[in-house]
Amino acid sequence: MAFGVLSTKVVAGVLAGTVTLGAVGLTFNGAGTIDSVKSQLDSMKEKIVQYEASETSLFEKFGMLKEDAKNKLTFANGKIVEAKNKINDLEAEKSLKIKELAKMTAERDALIAERDQLTTDLEEANKTIAERDAEITSLKQAISDLEGKLAALQSEYDTLLENYNALVAENDELKAEANRANEEVDKANSKVAELEAKSTEVEEATVDAQPMTQDELDAVVPVAEPEVFDAELVVKNLNLTYIQDGQSPDFKAAHSDLDIKEGDRVWRITNNNDFKVYVEYRMAGGGTSGEILANPSQTFYMSGQGGTMIIKWQDENGTWKETVKAGA
Repeated sequence: MAFGVLSTKVVAGVLAGTVTLGAVGLTFNGAGTIDSVKSQLDSMKEKIVQYEASETSLFEKFGMLKEDAKNKLTFANGKIVEAKNKINDLEAEKSLKIKELAKMTAERDALIAERDQLTTDLEEANKTIAERDAEITSLKQAISDLEGKLAALQSEYDTLLENYNALVAENDELKAEANRANEEVDKANSKVAELEAKSTEVEEATVDAQPMTQDELDAVVPVAEPEVFDAELVVKNLNLTYIQDGQSPDFKAAHSDLDIKEGDRVWRITNNNDFKVYVEYRMAGGGTSGEILANPSQTFYMSGQGGTMIIKWQDENGTWKETVKAGA
C-alpha cells in the first residue's frame, strides 16, 4: 500500500480522530495492514511532534528574520534618508556652483573684454611709442648735429682763446718793452739835464753865443710815452626790452625776418659788446624758456606768452648775471 505525502495538519487530524481515512483518500484493504499502519502512525506521530517543534523554531526564526528584516529596512531607510540628505546637499552645492560658474563666466567675459580693450590700448601705446622713438631718433640726429657744431665752435673758441692768450703774452712783452723804452727815455732825459747844465755852463762862458733851446733839445731826444693796452676783456651788461608794438604792421614789415606769428610777444636784447654773448631766457614762474646768441647791437626773439621775462649771461669771470623785464 502506498501513501501520499501528508501534511502535519492532516496527520494531526487523523490522530485526533477528527479526520477519517476515507476523507483523506485512504482505503482499508484488510486487517493485516492495520498493525503496519499503526506502527507507521506512531512513527509519524513522533515525527509530527518533531515537526511541530521545528515549526515553532521556524516561526521563531521567521520572527527573528522579520525583526532582522525590519531592522535592516529601518537601517536601509536611514541610509536612504542619509543619501537623500546628501543628494539635497549636492543639489544645494550644485546650485551654488552654478551661480559661481555664472559669476565666474561673467567675470571671464569682463576680463576678455578688458583684455581686448587693453590689447587695443597696447596697440595705441605701441603706435605712440613708435612715434616717440621716431621723434627720439630725430632728436638724437639733431643733438648729434648740434654736438658737431658745438665741437666746431669749441675748436674755434680754443683757437680764439689761444690767440687771445698769445695777444696777452705779446701785450706783456710790449709792456716790458715799453718799460724798457721808458727807462731809456729817463736816461735820455738825464742826459738832457746834463746837456742843460752843460749848456748853462757854455752860456755863461759864451754870453753872445746862441745855445740850443729846450724845444730844440726835446726835439733831439723826445720823451717816449706809448699807449699800451693793459685791460682784460670785459663783458658789458646786456639790456632787455619788451617791444610794445611787436604786433603792429609797421614793426612786422621792418622785421620780416623774425616771422612774427599772431600772439607772439617780441623781446629785444641790446648787446653793447663787440662780440656775441650766450644768453639763456625764461618766463618767471615757468613757461617759455630757451637759449640765444645775442649779437653785437640788437637781437630779437619771441615768446608765446606774456609776463615777466628773465635773461642771464656770464661775465668775463664766469659769474652769471641777469636782468628782468615785464611784458604784456
